[in-house]
Amino acid sequence: MKRHKHFNFQFSIFNLAAALLLLFAACDTIDSEEYTVYDGAPVSWSPAPAAPEAVQRAYVEKYTGPHCNNCPKADRTLDALHHQHGDRLVVVSINHPTGQGIPFRGDPDMRTDGGTAWDRFFGINAIPAAYLNRNRSNPPYLGEMGSIGGDIAAALQQTPTAAIAVQASAQGTSVNITADIALLQEFPSTLTLTAALIEDSLVYHQSDGTTTDTAYVHNHMLRKVITSYWGADLPDGQNLLRGTLSFTPADDIVLENSHIVVFLSDKASRRVINCASCPLTTDH
Repeated sequence: MKRHKHFNFQFSIFNLAAALLLLFAACDTIDSEEYTVYDGAPVSWSPAPAAPEAVQRAYVEKYTGPHCNNCPKADRTLDALHHQHGDRLVVVSINHPTGQGIPFRGDPDMRTDGGTAWDRFFGINAIPAAYLNRNRSNPPYLGEMGSIGGDIAAALQQTPTAAIAVQASAQGTSVNITADIALLQEFPSTLTLTAALIEDSLVYHQSDGTTTDTAYVHNHMLRKVITSYWGADLPDGQNLLRGTLSFTPADDIVLENSHIVVFLSDKASRRVINCASCPLTTDH
């Protein structure tokens, strides 16, 4: 992680320090996300050879944790909806960084730096919680997600304003990703492309109601935000784009159980406009 500005003042005069504290106390607090940049795989842009199919999909970002006894109910709700809608519903599960998100002793730690940055930015303070298309004009869905099904169905009925498709392949130690994008209308603010890797079939402890399941199967788990956490800016003045990027996954990720997720979002509001996912193909 790098910051645009770095201060390294040393104060030896107490009065100066006190004066500065009073000065800063009188100022408005700056949102840390306004001056923090997160390193990630860079995206190379070129014209796309053809426009991807204009299919509207829905993106659900679910915040969870192994000690959360209500989270399996939310999992079952979203799993059923994923079965119903197929790849038109993209689910990303993110382990909360503290409290119920801390792993059981001896289990793998599924918390990620990118997921923690998102969790803190959106102010997640109770799990399970989920955002649909990162729509911050509404509160996040909580608990068993009982009302999210109808809202997902409504989101899928919307006319797409942008189309996106993704392909990904693992070659040796590198994963190469290609995302084709077509903008179907003018957008008043900058759009960003975010790419992430999720993994299915991870087996470890999970609180479930009044019991603990020692062999719970965790799916859609965020393992890495590949781009910068808040995405790469789309270049101005182009409506048909191809973004390419590559990265080296961690050794403990099972590529055959993994998917690449990409989504377009409005840089100002963080709202997700459209998304896509694909399994990883491998060379063995």
